[in-house]
Amino acid sequence: MLSTDDLIDLCTTIPLWVVVAVRAYYWPKTSGKRAILATFSALAFGATLRLSPCEIALADLTGIRDAAVLPKHISVMVACTLLVGWIESVVPPSETGTEPAWRRWFGFKPRIVILAVTSAAAAVAFPFAAPSVTAPDGSLDFASGQYGDVAGTAHLCLYLLSMGVALAPSALLCLTVARRTDDRLLRQCMWLMAAGAGMGVLYPVYRISFLICGFTPWTYPLTEGEFHLGGSLLQLVTILLVIVGSSVRAIDLAVRAIRHRRSLIALRPLWEELVGVLSADVITDRMQSTPSAREERHRLRGLYELLDQRVVDVSDATFNLLPWADQEMPQRALDAAHRAGLSGADAKAAQEALCIRAARLRCVGGDEEAARPVVSMLTFDHDTRASATWLSRVARFYSSPDLADEATRLAGHTVLQEAA
Repeated sequence: MLSTDDLIDLCTTIPLWVVVAVRAYYWPKTSGKRAILATFSALAFGATLRLSPCEIALADLTGIRDAAVLPKHISVMVACTLLVGWIESVVPPSETGTEPAWRRWFGFKPRIVILAVTSAAAAVAFPFAAPSVTAPDGSLDFASGQYGDVAGTAHLCLYLLSMGVALAPSALLCLTVARRTDDRLLRQCMWLMAAGAGMGVLYPVYRISFLICGFTPWTYPLTEGEFHLGGSLLQLVTILLVIVGSSVRAIDLAVRAIRHRRSLIALRPLWEELVGVLSADVITDRMQSTPSAREERHRLRGLYELLDQRVVDVSDATFNLLPWADQEMPQRALDAAHRAGLSGADAKAAQEALCIRAARLRCVGGDEEAARPVVSMLTFDHDTRASATWLSRVARFYSSPDLADEATRLAGHTVLQEAA
């Protein structure tokens, strides 16, 4: 049975590994994206080692009590240092051309020196620290065991100060990016990450205040269980804010991908009907390169490119059908849409669907071209997504059985039911 602390830790461990898996799947091609992947990988590794079952398993495997504590702390220190570097890489240049003096204090070399010194010193102090104690919820608690212990307090202070020294400039850099950028998504990302880094700075203060009480006559205001729970919740809020902040753009891309896939699926029946009126070389290319309907439903990459191609194909096919649509057809199609009880945008979409379907029937039926053809039959936007949204509505009416007979009449062909 997992303890309360372990359940809280799982709320950070699982999202961290999900982020790592997603970012690794879309393998980063820039140094900035590789840095953020390394940051979350280190955090995920450290969060996993915080789980009591992992701590116990590693202790049993190595025969060393608290064997998971030092690598857990080192991985978090590395992650915090990497986070500063990633945020610094996206800071836009100042309009004045000068940067505040504090940014030089946290450049690449100072960060590496601070990390190397604090991690080495923490590793030296760790073997002399007191062992973990069992928290009231049943989980292992290393920090509470160091209350009043010199070596353990030194180890934890080095670990916590390294975190604080990395997270404080991270918050400031995030605020700097948010002020300087015009990119809405990047601004949202930085505000959330600044909040996460700011919460993260409170964690070392919270832990160190407890350790200080161990060497003074003061009594810490929280019980051991409350203190342990508070530390876990601070870490939870910090990590989740950083995850959500760094994933703002990814979330936006995921939402767009869902919309693109939905539009692809909605447009496919219309596209399949119209692709046959394109040129022979285009038809051959589409037959060879277009994924099946099943593959489209599970496709993860290239959705926008495929959607753009589909919109262009529908546009080109509609243009090829113009000679078979006379100038009276749009008004007759609109009247038919009104008779079907449609109005507004739905009537307009049904009108265009009827015109396209009727023109196609004339084309494939070998009818003569109209003496006075229309100039256009479809409403298009310069934006592919807007065009796809509108065409999805047109496609719905194009495939409607209720309007099929109207399109046949509009084409001047005989409706089978009437012939019977």
